[in-house]
Amino acid sequence: MVFKNFEYFIAIAEEGSISKAAERLYISQPSLSKYLKRLEENFGEELFCRESYPLKLTKAGELYLSYVKELTKKETRLLEELSYLRNSEAGDVCVGVTVWRSSILMPVLLPVFKSRYPYIRVSIEEGSHQHMATMLELGKVDFSIFHLPNSYHNFTFEHLMFEKILFCVNRDNPRLSDMEICEQGGVNRMAHEEFGRFAEEGFILLKQGQNIRDISQNYLNKLGLRPNIILETSNIMTAMNMVKAGMGVTFVPEAVLSIHGQNEGLCFFELDEPPLQWEVGIAYKNGLPLKRQARLLVECMKELL
Repeated sequence: MVFKNFEYFIAIAEEGSISKAAERLYISQPSLSKYLKRLEENFGEELFCRESYPLKLTKAGELYLSYVKELTKKETRLLEELSYLRNSEAGDVCVGVTVWRSSILMPVLLPVFKSRYPYIRVSIEEGSHQHMATMLELGKVDFSIFHLPNSYHNFTFEHLMFEKILFCVNRDNPRLSDMEICEQGGVNRMAHEEFGRFAEEGFILLKQGQNIRDISQNYLNKLGLRPNIILETSNIMTAMNMVKAGMGVTFVPEAVLSIHGQNEGLCFFELDEPPLQWEVGIAYKNGLPLKRQARLLVECMKELL
């Protein structure tokens, strides 16, 4: 060990005997006695009271013992840190993710990941899916979080989870008056037939080209409904807040349920079988496997989701 001589002193203090400490350290008793004598000469202080048995620390000895124990803790920490470096559990990883997904996922993921791998620096590139695809092509991010299906054929995709798309209604909407609604924060079930009662509502939908818009539009088309679209937005939180203000209804990913304090006054419905859902996964360039740091982050993500 780097601080081996400290182990000599600690052994004498713990054993209360030079002979027992020598046996523990597998060295001769005369060698250990010489070590202690030189140490005390260097300090100009006696570190043990020789009149007592077992040996007892003097005040100076107590101070020195506290000092060397602290240094040995630091040595252990240093060796652990060097081990991290040797095992390549250090470096950088950059993740592409939409602003909305980042606001929900990263506060859960990063504290856990950083506690496990403190020497891997994580950076985030936020933007639309189109922006994420561009960043992947340019090699600016190691991987991006995407929703499937999509039209990108030059990326390799890995599954993370399936996420339901929920129908979101203001809890004070009169069309809910004769329906059994669960407590705040829960998810209700709605059959396709029941959805028809909301056909005349104003719909707040995400903009064309966004996955959730395609999914919700396909559902409405399947039911033969031509919704009264009063607003299109690219921001899920804007759509939710508009519903909260009583402006209409919308479709949102299930992950919004984890946003503390944002769902008050709202009612969420899981639509009947087959449920509306999308697949959430990661994407990286074909033929370019993830580096170790990125793979560790992905595995942590899979564990938490």
